[in-house]
Amino acid sequence: MIWGLLLALFAAVPNANALRIEDTTVVIPIIGRFNGVPPSIWRTDLFIGNPYTQVATVTVKFYVAGGATQQRTFTIQPFGSLTLPDVVLNTFGLTTAAGELEITSPTSVEARARIFNAGSSVGEFGQAVPGIGKAQLRIESYVYGVSGLSGSRCNAGVANPNDTPISLQLEIRSGSGSTLYIQSGITLGAHQYLQYNDIFSTFGITPQDNVSVLFSTAENPIYGFASIVRNDSGDPIFLFGTGPNV
Repeated sequence: MIWGLLLALFAAVPNANALRIEDTTVVIPIIGRFNGVPPSIWRTDLFIGNPYTQVATVTVKFYVAGGATQQRTFTIQPFGSLTLPDVVLNTFGLTTAAGELEITSPTSVEARARIFNAGSSVGEFGQAVPGIGKAQLRIESYVYGVSGLSGSRCNAGVANPNDTPISLQLEIRSGSGSTLYIQSGITLGAHQYLQYNDIFSTFGITPQDNVSVLFSTAENPIYGFASIVRNDSGDPIFLFGTGPNV
């Protein structure tokens, strides 16, 4: 009887707090294809899903850093999916490139990327990068629990998924909330990304655990992220930023 009542309650109450990442515009902050430690190569596989009952026509737009924007269109059947392996080379015909990726469709879709290193002496490894619907992004992007200890380093970055430039602030805080580094007036062009490798070394911060990274702007939504990387193997973990104060 109790279980029946609980099931009835769950069925009656909409799950308003569920994380929804699908949208008619989905943003992946960075994809790429570039050389790692020889002979390894970083590559990107792209996955797009259509979780609905209608056919989805999707346009994949690659904003190449320092190059011309590339665009391709695909059709995905209801409840179907599309996989584009080594997308920078096989879909866009580029041997070396990086940049923001945008997936648009008249109907909502989901997307994610896998950025991985192939050919390394320690084997293949990589990280999953979730696409997030542009409507779900905020003008603040908060990543917590990053570390520069225990054989790890932290890279942090942000993408501007808008058609106009924005001005950003970067703040790095300790676990106790004190400011370790702050920089304002960072200009980021339309559909461009910015990444800082090894933030502790780059900004002269004593390596420590439990650090948070906050990108913020007064203008349009952003996609901030961090990647915690093992120094011995290069194996990374991807973290996306949230907007709790917006």
